[in-house]
Amino acid sequence: KLRYQKDENEIQKIQKAIDITEHALNRVMDTLKPGMMEYQVQAEFEYALMNHGASPAFTTIAGAGYNGTMLHYHSNQDMCQDGDLILLDLGAKKDHYCADITRTYPINGRFSDRQKQIYQLVLKANKAVIDHAKAGVTLNQLNQLTKEILSQGLIELGLIQNKDELPKYYMHSVSHPLGLDVHDVSLGRDEPLLEGTVITDDPGRYIEDEGIGIRIEDDLLIQKDGCVVLSEGIIKEIEDIENYMNQKSLS
Repeated sequence: KLRYQKDENEIQKIQKAIDITEHALNRVMDTLKPGMMEYQVQAEFEYALMNHGASPAFTTIAGAGYNGTMLHYHSNQDMCQDGDLILLDLGAKKDHYCADITRTYPINGRFSDRQKQIYQLVLKANKAVIDHAKAGVTLNQLNQLTKEILSQGLIELGLIQNKDELPKYYMHSVSHPLGLDVHDVSLGRDEPLLEGTVITDDPGRYIEDEGIGIRIEDDLLIQKDGCVVLSEGIIKEIEDIENYMNQKSLS
């Protein structure tokens, strides 16, 4: 139970791990292009970690195209194709504390209209969790909220007819505690969150027949009346990602 609530020193260490992860993801966006291998993307990320005295908090996931639809994919052996997305689930570990971030980028620097549709739905769920996360709420309540948003969005997109079909495209929970371990100790999914807990926020959408896998994951510090997005600095808006990735072609 003592590990469940973080003190100020622990929060600072988690924040440092997140800041290093941000720096490393910027390097990924700086170098990402069609024709790269997934393991090269992984190498760019992990090089930046080591340059900051950190190590991977867990096995880096770099799933391009169809591979992004597979949970816990970590072979990282395929080529990044023009027009596909790459799903990056990764994090730095620094001074024994972990970050856990997921971002999904267009390999060529531009989202297609279809990719934008799915991405915006996942982002909507991500932001809803941020709006509702606070002390007293449970992980199961946050997951139920996520399922409601995703299922309604998929119905509107015509991918499913009713909410019972949601597991075709979303098959994991939206949150877990974070700390010394990536999946840190928990008091239980139906126990109220406590002030000082750090949790993840990672809704996803996985459409195998279209080769579109999208997950957006942030790390949240639970407070009495809300939460602090510790990963606020890691860009996730479509416009921000495209602008960042395409500035390199202008320089």
